[in-house]
Order: sequence, then structure tokens, then C-alpha cells
Amino acid sequence: MLSPGNRASSPEITPLRQFWRAPGDPTAVSSNERELLDLVRRNGALSRADLVRATGLAAQSIVRLVDELCERGLLRLGATLPREGRGKPSPAVELVPSHAYTIGFSITTDSVSSALVDFSGAVLGQKHEHTPALDRAGLIALMERQIRTHLRMHKLERDKLFGVGVGITGFFVGQNRQVNPPPPLDDLALTDLDEQLAKALGLPIWLENDGTAAAVGESLLGAGRFASSFVYLYFSMGLGGGVVVEGRSLRGAHGNAGEVAGMLPALGMEVPTLEQLRRMLEDDGIAFADIGSMLEQFNPHWPACARWVERARPAISFIVSACVALLDPDAIVFGGRQPRALAEQLIAQVAIDNKARRGRKRPEPRLIPAEAPHDATAIGAAALPLKEHYFF
Repeated sequence: MLSPGNRASSPEITPLRQFWRAPGDPTAVSSNERELLDLVRRNGALSRADLVRATGLAAQSIVRLVDELCERGLLRLGATLPREGRGKPSPAVELVPSHAYTIGFSITTDSVSSALVDFSGAVLGQKHEHTPALDRAGLIALMERQIRTHLRMHKLERDKLFGVGVGITGFFVGQNRQVNPPPPLDDLALTDLDEQLAKALGLPIWLENDGTAAAVGESLLGAGRFASSFVYLYFSMGLGGGVVVEGRSLRGAHGNAGEVAGMLPALGMEVPTLEQLRRMLEDDGIAFADIGSMLEQFNPHWPACARWVERARPAISFIVSACVALLDPDAIVFGGRQPRALAEQLIAQVAIDNKARRGRKRPEPRLIPAEAPHDATAIGAAALPLKEHYFF
């Protein structure tokens, strides 16, 4: 079984808190190997000549790297690719999907979702459970149960799991990046949650906030297919987010990059959340115990939805305008647990502060609902171990 390693000693150097394998681990890859693997991951299949052009490495080096990675079971030679110009046809260089598997978890205030992902990034299975009043013991039992179910359904041995990624709602505090979640998750707050999960599950754990994990998922399966840089707005019990710049997630010094709601209170703006919408529905006589229950019966024609959009418009317009000015992204994604129909209503009302000069405005990003399939946080969390260890 792959056992948890030691915590990274410098969170400033390695912002993502994680449990690495011991030094000298045979699964480690060099920087050139990582570049090669990432190119194949993003493109699906490439010839050796494609890799030479993309990396600038000598043809002999590419042949050696590919052969070594094939021997180690990370790459394989597939079907022959069409020949370009003169020369012999070349076999496709592909990832080996069965080399390793990861499971990602999304922990919200009232639910836990998981996704099983193979080495190529394909999502093999997803699970979702409604979990009001979740504590640490309950979380560990639930995660173990879902891990066993995924492995059984896909006939996998536990030692094929490279690790477990966890995306949890909340922000990080302290030198060891302890998570500080909303009140429904009080028992998970301000503890070394990743260390406890690693010990209980016997697997390496990568812990991230839900907004950044969802942004990673969106970069793999959604907006990342056309936008190399984007901001992801995560609507749930609170309002958070994630930032992807040139294909890589931006975490910041403490792992809290993308916590967009933090800029609102000083301006006297209320934070628009799905919990706010739930309470507005309650005022209308439509009561739900929690956000998950509301989303199961969501109706975009509820009058409260239009009123919520109107209340949310100033704050979201300000956040979007600030993101455009600071980051100049290709897109801003409206996601999290927000239903697509509600996201579309809100996007239609957002106004970007973009004054013209000489009749020209700054280029503006596309404002789009999240495109990654549910649950982007679980999928992104599953990608964390592979991206941190093998890919960019």
C-alpha cells in the first residue's frame, strides 16, 4: 500500500499542503519527464516528432525519455499516426490510464461527493451523499465507504490508488494551513484535517479549498479547454473562488487566492450566497432544510430567484470588474453549486466597469456558467495528486 509521507516543510515554497512519498520513491519524475507527460495529457496522443517540436529537446533525448517512461508503465505506444511530409509513420505516444488512480472528494456544509479518476484524467465514476451535521468520525467513515465502493465497482486493488484529493469549503489559516469552514462543519475546523485523514485512510492526502479544486476541475473538463486564464466563482453556503493563470492554479501564499467575498464587507456590500437564496425562499413560504434540499427541487421561476439576482448584481459586478482589472482573464466562470439557470440569470445582469478611451474599451472576458460536469470540485480534487506529482 502506498503510505503517507511527510508534510512539506515550507508552505511558502509549496502552497498546496500535501503528504508526499518518501525521497527516492520510484514514482518520482524529473522535470523533463513531467513536461513530456503533461504535453501528452493535454493533447491525448502525440508522435515523438511532435514532442521534439513542443519541448525543444533533441530527438535522441525524446526517444530515451519516452522509452524509459514506457518501461515504467506511464506511457505506451499506440496506433500509428498519419505521416506528415517525408519519413516513416510514427506511433502515437499515449498515457497508460491504468498506471494509477485517484479519488477526489468535495466536502460541503450538507453533502459529500467523490469521483474516481484514472491516470489519463478520465472520470470513471462519481458518488454523492447528503450529509447534514457531519463530524470528523462521520466524514472518515463516509470517505472509507465511498473509496471501497469505487474500488469494488471498478475491480481495483487499493494499492492502485495514488492518493486522495480533498476539496473543502472554507479558507486556510495558520502556518499549517488549517481549514476554517462555515459553522455546519464546526468539528472539522482548525484541525490538521489532512493529517487525520491520511492516518485514518492509510493514503496520501492532498487538501485544497473547494473553489480552487473546482477551478482545477473546470480547467480539465470545462472552460480550460478554450481559456488558459480564468477566474472561477464558487457559490455555495458562502462565496469563494479559484484562479487559473496560463493553465495553472494560483493558490497564493496561504492557499486562499480566489476568496473574492473578502473584498465586499469594507464596501458595505452583502455577500450573495445560495444560503441567502434559501432564506429568501423561506420568507416566501418555500422552506428547505439546507442548500442541498433546495437544489434538488430548484425552480428558476421562483420569484425569489429574480430578487436574489437583483441583490447579488452590485457585488458580483464589482467582483467581476476587479478581476478584470487585476488579472485580465479570458473568462469568468459562474459555478460551485449554483444551478446553470440561476448562473445565466445573474450573468445577464452583471455590468463590468470598463470606460472607453479613444472610443476603445479594454478587452473583456467571457462570462459563462460552469461547463465541467457535476461535481467539478470532486473531479478537480481527484486531479490534485496527479497534477502535483506528474503534470503541470
